Amino acid sequence: MSRILILMIFTFFLSELHTRAQKDTATLMRFSLEEAKDYALAHNQNIKNAQLDIKIADAQVWETTSIGLPQVNASVGYNNNLILSTQLIPAEFFGGEPGTFQEIQFGTQHNATATLSATQLIFNGSYFVGLQTSRIFKDLSKHSLEKTEIEVLATVMQTYYTVLLAKSNKAILDSNLVNLNQTLYETEQLLTQGFVEETDVDQLQIAVNTLENSMGVFERQVSTSERLLKYQMGLDLDQPIKLTDELNAILTGINLEALSNQELQLQKHIDYILLDTQEKLQQMNLKNEKVSYLPTLNASYTYQEMAQRNEFNFFDFNEEWFPAEILGFTLNVPIFSSGQRNARVNQAKLELKKAQNDLELGATGLKLAAQQARDEYITALNKYYTQKKSIDLAEKILNKTSVKYREGMVSSLELTQANEQYLESESNLTSAIFELLNAKIELDKAYSQLQTN
Repeated sequence: MSRILILMIFTFFLSELHTRAQKDTATLMRFSLEEAKDYALAHNQNIKNAQLDIKIADAQVWETTSIGLPQVNASVGYNNNLILSTQLIPAEFFGGEPGTFQEIQFGTQHNATATLSATQLIFNGSYFVGLQTSRIFKDLSKHSLEKTEIEVLATVMQTYYTVLLAKSNKAILDSNLVNLNQTLYETEQLLTQGFVEETDVDQLQIAVNTLENSMGVFERQVSTSERLLKYQMGLDLDQPIKLTDELNAILTGINLEALSNQELQLQKHIDYILLDTQEKLQQMNLKNEKVSYLPTLNASYTYQEMAQRNEFNFFDFNEEWFPAEILGFTLNVPIFSSGQRNARVNQAKLELKKAQNDLELGATGLKLAAQQARDEYITALNKYYTQKKSIDLAEKILNKTSVKYREGMVSSLELTQANEQYLESESNLTSAIFELLNAKIELDKAYSQLQTN
């Protein structure tokens, strides 16, 4: 038993090592912003579901089309009359005494029927309206896919920027922490020689501790944002990734001034297209209710062969089968429905009016959203320019304060204040870039400029 136990422990240990080795050697995937967007378009689950909706719409179009095509069915029936039904016939028909009855059994014990039937719709107004409606519904599915792709692209871009923002802030802190640790070391050396007070060292140590704590916060933010990005892209959450773009590099490739001068084209906006398609569906609904006043015409054909046996010998082809053939037409003419059809037409008219109101309201809302997006973009752009100027001043102040501190002209408190001001300026600039890029996303969405390839 002890050997078995040792073997089991050893096997488990090897399995754990293998699992960890697989995780450690997992292929690192690198993504630029464009590559992340392309990957999301191909693997995001919401997009896959929207693509499936289009296939479902295709199937529904064919389902509606097939209603107007010939419908052919075949059936075979068999009855075993275990006890034949008995009928009472007046006995006088057979020369018997009047007032009495003769018991008669009709039929045979074994009966079989083979039937082939076909039906064909000749005219039905609702059918032709249904064909048009199914095609519009398919268009609606395509527009919904485009809407989903736009939303996925926007969220992927925003999360990509969030990861870069967290990494940028972490890098700023890391660089500043190195410089501050060096200053702390030099100040400690000066303290041992009696050139500075212990308070100066303590002040710098507090600043170092604060930076180290902030580093941990940004490290966790990077990890959380990366997991969210992988989820949005359709990647396994355990898949290691590396983002190859940087916020400044992305911003460099944008014409910042041109973006605020776009013109809104409502007919190309996906939200307007969706509302317009909904209106068309309501038009079809009204049309369908109106054609319910029209007659319908159907044709049918039935061919049937019947066999009646006292023995179960239906596979004996020498025995006779009795054919029957029927061709029929059914004309259904609506005459009076106590106002039901009229009420349904009125309801459809009101639903259409609501859809038209929604379209008008949606158009106004899109214009308002576009103006707000433009205003927010201009605000973010001005903030970015302001922060660019501020960072230069903060860096200049920090450099001068550092020189003065080494020359003993300012205290460590003034140095840490200048350092904190520089850090805040760096962080503000990075945040301004982040806000500007996100404002660009919203601006592109509002003006139908966000490309789905």
